[in-house]
Amino acid sequence: MDCARRHFRLWSESLRENVVLDEARGTMDDQSAGSLPFRKILHLTDFSHCSDAALILAAGLARANAATLSVLHAVVPDAFTYMTPDSLAAAFELQEKWALGEMQRVEARIADLPHETIVVQGGDVWSAVEPRLKQLGSDLIVLGTHGRTGLPKMLMGSVAERVLRSSTVPVMTVGPAVPLGLGGDGKFHRVLLATDFAAGSAEAACYAMSVAQRDQAELVLVHTCKKSKPRGSDKGWELSVAEALHRLDETIPCSEKLRSRTEMVVEYGEPGVRIVEVAKRKEADLIVMGIRNTANLFTATHLEIGTAHNVVAQAPCPVLTVRPRVRQAA
Repeated sequence: MDCARRHFRLWSESLRENVVLDEARGTMDDQSAGSLPFRKILHLTDFSHCSDAALILAAGLARANAATLSVLHAVVPDAFTYMTPDSLAAAFELQEKWALGEMQRVEARIADLPHETIVVQGGDVWSAVEPRLKQLGSDLIVLGTHGRTGLPKMLMGSVAERVLRSSTVPVMTVGPAVPLGLGGDGKFHRVLLATDFAAGSAEAACYAMSVAQRDQAELVLVHTCKKSKPRGSDKGWELSVAEALHRLDETIPCSEKLRSRTEMVVEYGEPGVRIVEVAKRKEADLIVMGIRNTANLFTATHLEIGTAHNVVAQAPCPVLTVRPRVRQAA
């Protein structure tokens, strides 16, 4: 591809994304500048150490945003697959009784907040969560993840990634590398927006901008250039540094409203690895990134492995993932 044609393609992509960005901004038109639409937060818990860390974050966000906090635990039959119907019912009852006891301890920790606790049964976690998500009108899910990677994760699947891929609202995850208590006040000081300029990036940019404005936080934009096919050529990168910086500069409109100048970083290599490295280097306390819609959950989860999952599993801070809005046909 010659230089003129390449720049025309990039300009066309940028123009399309700017149109999407204008549409995405419309989702927050009824909010004041720098505010977040987090008014009904849903925290998913399995009462593990990771869930405890996520509860601290969820409660902090609820306090900072004057939001209602719902805490949900799903009792699922994963460990009871081969039981008889009678023993399965007894196992469910025993597990539910244990969960209700754990919920009493959770309630004591969020007594100062408008809240409710929910224990439900379901065939799997997401099938139990999805109807409640709609019923509650939640606009954010917060959950912890053990961050399994590699073969065990591929064989066993990941509750967190199922939620990431299925949720119609943003999901904030707390991975095993996040220090306990980080974000406990619901405020962030350095926000890192990781973008690949694909569809869905605009919505993520809106959330990153809103967080930075609300908290008067520093905003760092990062794009990781990957090798284009065919591989093996040193010149086979998708974008030059200049092109990537230009696209980053267009990502955040009205950046003059931020407390400090937006920092832009261009990296080369594997996106999941580089994003985590930049977050550590810049001491980010929140990563925001878009996540693609997919029609095939198995393919996205087990074959693609997913930059988002790798970032969530290794990030030193919470990660807010935002899927593109589903646009209805006219």
